[in-house]
Amino acid sequence: MGEEWTRRCLVREDRRAVRFIGLALLSFLAVWLVSVWLESRWVFVLIPLCVEFAVPGLRHFFSRRTVRRIAAGFPWHQVAVTFVPGRARVGRQAYLETAGSDRTFLRLPEMPERVREQVRRTGLVWLAGPDERGRTAVLTRGTPFLTLGRVVIR
Repeated sequence: MGEEWTRRCLVREDRRAVRFIGLALLSFLAVWLVSVWLESRWVFVLIPLCVEFAVPGLRHFFSRRTVRRIAAGFPWHQVAVTFVPGRARVGRQAYLETAGSDRTFLRLPEMPERVREQVRRTGLVWLAGPDERGRTAVLTRGTPFLTLGRVVIR
């Protein structure tokens, strides 16, 4: 796995994060305009929805430095994975089981559907790490995706 692909995936994730934050700001603006139009403050109960839109983008920008540090400090290695039955989608999280492991899962905080299909089809991801805290950079080949995951033992 080369530096060029890692950089390309990181740039793509930066753009995706900016879109989520932009969507959150637009939804907040829409809530504010509706509250002015209806002359009601009850519309502001939708503010948690605006925050929910911003969460994936904020998560990416808060973990970006860690992802870059792990990707630079550890070599990339290919790992065969499968989705954990019953835990394939817990909210936005995804749990992957690595081949040959005994109840060691890889927890990803967010995994878009296009990436889920790629992983189902190939059964492979690339990992750098884990570090001493169990954090690992996760990368897919073919569909640009780079995120910070965590190795958990269940």
